[in-house]
Amino acid sequence: MKTISEMDTLPNDNFIVFHVAGGIGKNVLATGVVKAIKREYPDWNIVILTAWRDAWQYNPYIFRCYNFQNAPYFYKNYIKGKQNVKVFALEPYMTEDYLLKKNHLLPIWSELCGIEYKGEAPELFFNQREIEFVQTNIVRNEPIFLLQTHGGGNADIKHSWMRDLPLEIANEVCHHFQDKARIIHIRRDDQLALPNVEQFKGSIRELFVLIRESKYRLFIDSVAQHAAFALGKKSTITWIRNFPDQLGYAFHDNIVCGAQDELDSLDFSILEPYDIAGHIAQCPFKEGTKLFDVNQIVESVRAQA
Repeated sequence: MKTISEMDTLPNDNFIVFHVAGGIGKNVLATGVVKAIKREYPDWNIVILTAWRDAWQYNPYIFRCYNFQNAPYFYKNYIKGKQNVKVFALEPYMTEDYLLKKNHLLPIWSELCGIEYKGEAPELFFNQREIEFVQTNIVRNEPIFLLQTHGGGNADIKHSWMRDLPLEIANEVCHHFQDKARIIHIRRDDQLALPNVEQFKGSIRELFVLIRESKYRLFIDSVAQHAAFALGKKSTITWIRNFPDQLGYAFHDNIVCGAQDELDSLDFSILEPYDIAGHIAQCPFKEGTKLFDVNQIVESVRAQA
């Protein structure tokens, strides 16, 4: 990220305001969209508005990044009196192409901004000390098995049946790696814990570096799988009722739940069949439904070594 301190030192007065509503994983994916925008508008200064600046630090394709809650003088600097301003405050989740499952989110979002998508991928950037700190203070030359079973979202719902990996399955997988790696579980304090594994307690930036430094990785569709792709770290990703061809990457080993919908649970669905938060009434599975083959997951994770 550039460190220009005064607006009048810019080479031009052309600004693109790119607004990202949503979580940190969506922001990581959005770095690929911004890379496509910069290809189309190489001489324009891209300014990010987001709740998650961690995904944008040191990004060479942007001029500045602001948090929604801390953007002083934003209107004066980037909107007021400007002749060349583009504002991309667009929600790709609300498009027909996404809702009807016609394409992946990256080309949908790019094309929503009027940009032809040419395969741009998400990227994350770090300084030297960030890498050294994680290597020295967290990894410490130990093989790391990094596990994310829960996504973000609604704090009142501790487990999303729709995308979170069932804990009994995650626990079985962990048993296979107890003597092979130090297992670190990515979760919030209020989310369900696995027994006999360590909880990740660092920052988002430290998590990104830890993904890069880990030996084994088992994730769901959340921030870790987007970051792993951005960092070139092939991972095992489990999918229950969302889809890798919309939100994932063929680069990963994507294991899609093969269980069929057994119950008619769509009475309160609107634009999509299932809410990602995992509302209980929408669950279409009967008691005892097997969602994944543990051995398939274990073999996929082992292949990362």
